[in-house]
Amino acid sequence: MKPTKVRNHQIYRASHQTVNKQICAPLSKDLRKKYSRRSARIVTDDSIKIIRGEYKGLTGKVAKISLGTSSIALEGNKKEKSKGEKVDVFIHSSNVIITSLNTSDKWRLKILEKKPKSKIKSMKEEPKKKNDDKSVAKKKNDDKSVAKKKNDDKKDEGK
Repeated sequence: MKPTKVRNHQIYRASHQTVNKQICAPLSKDLRKKYSRRSARIVTDDSIKIIRGEYKGLTGKVAKISLGTSSIALEGNKKEKSKGEKVDVFIHSSNVIITSLNTSDKWRLKILEKKPKSKIKSMKEEPKKKNDDKSVAKKKNDDKSVAKKKNDDKKDEGK
């Protein structure tokens, strides 16, 4: 089978769990620092900002989520059809950034606040490196002071 056919087969016949993972978006810089992760799943009532496409720069809360198309609809962002009825505009989840999270779900908060294993390892190594750097700096300063004392002693002997 051709690669495109295989890819489409995987996308359209994916399990609900896999499709859920595809409705993710990157977090804003301040949320990245707070939760120490790059992305999170989009949930209704999250505040988002659109960064690409026709509606670039628009911000608002998520009203609906479409698992079939991996897209989301903002509150109040509607398009008027030719017959006059208004329809929600769906934007793909890869074109948005999450600016604030819906924190009403305790389970979601617990998952977000979990630190990734790689982060934990790097956090453990950082204090060791800082201590090593300080001790190396102290040794250099001690060596310099010893060398100065020797030079001073030699100058005193020469006089």
